[in-house]
Amino acid sequence: MGAILCIACVAVAVAHVYFGYVSGTRQISLAFALPITVGLLVVVGLGFWLGWIMATTREVAPSPPPAPETPAKSKKAEK
Repeated sequence: MGAILCIACVAVAVAHVYFGYVSGTRQISLAFALPITVGLLVVVGLGFWLGWIMATTREVAPSPPPAPETPAKSKKAEK
């Protein structure tokens, strides 16, 4: 799941830069477009970081429950 999030974040960032700056006509000024791009890249970076953490974190196995103490052992300990 984390790897899918990382791939999606990279795809969104590349698509935004490509369709916003490389292809198409520039109908909007860069004074408006660059802060939007920076904000989007920050959000996409946070999403990528979250996906990376999800992909690389290992699940910890639960510890086994403690064995119950038998009465025979407790009597020996008292003597």
